[in-house]
Amino acid sequence: MAQKETGAKTIINNGFLEKYMASAPTAYTLVYICAQKFIQEGNEYFTDEQLAQSLGMTEGDIKRAIKFWEDNGEVLRKQRIIQPVTKITHIVSDKPSYAQDEIEYYLKHNAEFKGLVDSAKSAMGKIIGRYDIETIFSFHDWLGLPLSVIEILIQYCCDNDHKNMRYIEKVAIAWADSGINTAKAALEYIEKYNGTYSRIMRSLGLSGKSPVEKQVEYMKKWVDKMPIDLVLFGCEKAAMAVGNGNPFPYADKIFSSWEKKGINSLEMAKQEDERFFNKKDKGSTAYTAKSSGTNVKSTKFTNYEEHEWDYDVLSRLKFKELTQNLGDAGDGNKN
Repeated sequence: MAQKETGAKTIINNGFLEKYMASAPTAYTLVYICAQKFIQEGNEYFTDEQLAQSLGMTEGDIKRAIKFWEDNGEVLRKQRIIQPVTKITHIVSDKPSYAQDEIEYYLKHNAEFKGLVDSAKSAMGKIIGRYDIETIFSFHDWLGLPLSVIEILIQYCCDNDHKNMRYIEKVAIAWADSGINTAKAALEYIEKYNGTYSRIMRSLGLSGKSPVEKQVEYMKKWVDKMPIDLVLFGCEKAAMAVGNGNPFPYADKIFSSWEKKGINSLEMAKQEDERFFNKKDKGSTAYTAKSSGTNVKSTKFTNYEEHEWDYDVLSRLKFKELTQNLGDAGDGNKN
C-alpha cells in the first residue's frame, strides 16, 4: 500500500528568488519562506510566536525580518500576519543580538546607515568594531530611534567627552523612554542640557563638570517646577553653605522648603530672606532663658527655640554668615 503524501508544497515566486536570494540575510529569507508556507496552507492568522517556534528563532528575530520585508516592498502584514501587541521595555538584557550577515547587509545596502557608522567613527575618533556597530543598529531597530536622531545623540555624547558605547547606549535608552525621537526634540534637549543645566552646575560651584544621571534627575525636577532664576538663586545658597561637599541634596531641601511655603519666584525668595534676617537682627541682643533658668545672650544659634529650626533656617543662617565673611568676594560669587 502506497504511503499517503502528507506534506504540501510551498511555492516561492521566481522574482523573489532572483531579487533577494543572494543578498538578503539568511534568517530573513527563512522567515519569508515559512510565512509563505503558513499562508499557502490556509493559516493566514498565524502569529510571530508560531513563526518563531517553527524556525527556532526569537520573536524579536521575527519582527526584524518582517520589518525588513515590509521595507523592501514585500508586505507580509497585508497577508494577515497578526502580531501580538507587546510593550517595549528598554532593558539592556533584552537587547537583541544580530547575525553578522544582518549587519553586513545594512552596511552594504543602506547608505544612510553606513553614513551613520562613518559619522560615529569620526565623532569617537577611532575605528569601531562589530559590537559598537551592532549597538548603533540596535538604537534604530530596538529602541526605534531614527538614524538622524542617533547621529545627533552620538555627536552630543562625544562632545561631552563620553565616547564609551555603553554610556552612549544608556543615553539612547533614556532618550527613547523620554520620547526624544525627532531631530528637533533632540536638539532642544541638547540646548537645554548644555544651556540650563550648565548654568545650574556653575551656580552649584561645579563649573566645567558633566552632571551624572542622578544630578540630571535633580535638575530636571527643579526646572520643571520653578523658574530658572529661582533655581539659580537656591543653588548659589546651597553652594555657599556646603562648600566642597555635594550641594545637590542641600539645594533640593531648600527647594522643598520653598515649595511648602508657596515661594515660587525669585522676588518671593529674596523677601523671605529679608524678613528672616530682619527678625534675626532684631533679636540679636535679646536674652533667652534655658530650661535651667539661666539667662544667656542670644546668638544666631540660640535666638530660636529648638522646635522652630528647619532646613531653610539653617540654609539662610549659613548663607548670610559666609556672605558676610567673604565680603566683596561673596557678592561676586552671587553674580
